[in-house]
Amino acid sequence: MISLKKIPTTTKALSLHAVGDLKLENIDIEKLDQNSVLLEIKYCGICSSDIERIYKTGTYHFPTVPGHEFSGEVVGVYDEKDKELLGKKAAVFPLIPCKNCSACEIEEYAQCSNYNYFGSRCNGAYSQYLVVPKWNLVFFDNMDYDIAALCEPAAVALHSIRRIKIDKNDKILIMGSGTIGLLIASFLKTMVNKDNIYVGARRQASIEFIKKLGLNYIDTNNLSNEIDNKTNKEGFNCVFEAIGSNESISNSILSSSNFAKIVLVGNPKEDINIDKNVYWKILRKQITVTGTWNSNYATKINDWKDTLKFMKENSEIFKKLITNIYSLEEYREAFDLLKDKNKYKIKVMFKIDK
Repeated sequence: MISLKKIPTTTKALSLHAVGDLKLENIDIEKLDQNSVLLEIKYCGICSSDIERIYKTGTYHFPTVPGHEFSGEVVGVYDEKDKELLGKKAAVFPLIPCKNCSACEIEEYAQCSNYNYFGSRCNGAYSQYLVVPKWNLVFFDNMDYDIAALCEPAAVALHSIRRIKIDKNDKILIMGSGTIGLLIASFLKTMVNKDNIYVGARRQASIEFIKKLGLNYIDTNNLSNEIDNKTNKEGFNCVFEAIGSNESISNSILSSSNFAKIVLVGNPKEDINIDKNVYWKILRKQITVTGTWNSNYATKINDWKDTLKFMKENSEIFKKLITNIYSLEEYREAFDLLKDKNKYKIKVMFKIDK
């Protein structure tokens, strides 16, 4: 290996040994091959899916180091031919496709039938160092590492927007004021009339944060009246459902106009059951319901490269979304905050101290 500095044989990492059993420990650093580099992790976001894996569902095997929203610096390469990569900054597409299935043949890697994934199927970035395939690196410059670590959820947000055709005069509702919902709204602000974009929220702290970002809001505690007032009783032309609950999906349908388009973005945490009268709205209004998954990382359409360009031009938005930063040693405080529904937060991150 050729490296920028002396590389240890082990790395500090936060490992999941069983559901709810996190341990900060030293683990071996994997060996490089000609297709990979060693990344020194700078920042790693904590995704809501990480909370589910750590405390409810587990990962695909134990132990596993979680973390799939990350950025870092290339500090080690296999041989001389990749020496120019040393010192480069990179975000990382966390899905590792098989490159052999029918989906991979048409570069639809998110639909790969035999993929690997950082932080759930293989070790992720709650760690000082991580070996990463060169193919997954998305290089950037003139951008802070913490902002770049938001590239994964931001690319997911952009991909969801690209799933439907949006007219510049459409009235748009984002159901959900978490990271993904606010990122969808931030992208849309540059695409359509921002006065026609609304973010649904029920907590006052969420509403105040939405206003701080210069966005309109709908108080979902009073949804029916809000829809009538904001859309002249017609409903929204486009709705992005970014929570994944029964209530949120039903509210998205009830908020929709005739011939509306609904994009389902949120990951469900339970079985989805829709009341018959709500389901009838889909039929009667001829609503189009579309799913979205992950992001495009292809030759022709690359959500990641487009996202990094947007992030570079709108860095102040992303700085606002990062509400809490912890070291790996403070992981208990970080997860306590995330599990506490009475404390307001958007994106919580680990700053990987060396």
